[in-house]
Amino acid sequence: MIIQEEMYIRSLKRTRKIDIYVPDDYQTSKKRYPVLIINDGQNAFFDEQSYIGKSWGFLQAVKQLNIDVILVAIYCNFEPLKREDEYGPWMMNQDLSREYGTHRLVGGEGNAYVTFLTTQLKPYLDQNFPTKIDDYGIVGSSMGALISFYAFLKYPTIFKKCAILSTAFWIYEEEFVNLLKVSSISHNMLYMDVGGQEDDKRYIPSNEHLKECIEGKLQNYQYHFFPYGKHSEYDWSQRVPLFLEMFYGG
Repeated sequence: MIIQEEMYIRSLKRTRKIDIYVPDDYQTSKKRYPVLIINDGQNAFFDEQSYIGKSWGFLQAVKQLNIDVILVAIYCNFEPLKREDEYGPWMMNQDLSREYGTHRLVGGEGNAYVTFLTTQLKPYLDQNFPTKIDDYGIVGSSMGALISFYAFLKYPTIFKKCAILSTAFWIYEEEFVNLLKVSSISHNMLYMDVGGQEDDKRYIPSNEHLKECIEGKLQNYQYHFFPYGKHSEYDWSQRVPLFLEMFYGG
């Protein structure tokens, strides 16, 4: 069952569409369910509204794996450069900002977005759905992976599971290296991957660098390199079962 909602994000003063998948019997089962937050949620469930006409296939994956989980798919901001702003924890430097065809600095709203997740969305979900309040995960790809990893590092007692696919680490490489040094994630779970045919040559070296920095920080960690992996929803959909099984069995 999918419940469609629209929430006003107080920290950003704008509204956002959210699709919430819950098991069909959630109101009668007396179970409590882990929660997985999905960034770029417009690509989570439905092919017809996904970026390239192919969703990540979360619905099929949870049914095939027989996993009971609440999936919270938050649509991105479709306004020009606002996705980059909201998924950017820090301001990009001038050179990187210019790559987006603008003279202003891009990014910097990520902390406000994560504030929405932790202080507004999570309390709402815990009050209105049978959640396991201490079992939240977060997932994203590319820029969506950046904000997912930021939330995971900044609030490790809230987001205990994280999946980051084809992460654009090269945008904030130094910032994440520094944040890793002061983050306590040793008891958490992290899935990370990158493809050999991403759409920018900077993906592979920046992911390899962060991989080296992450190793030893936590035991429940998977890193995958897919030599033929491309930067697309089709490729990411093939990897969804990997992190779902890691997080929830199946």
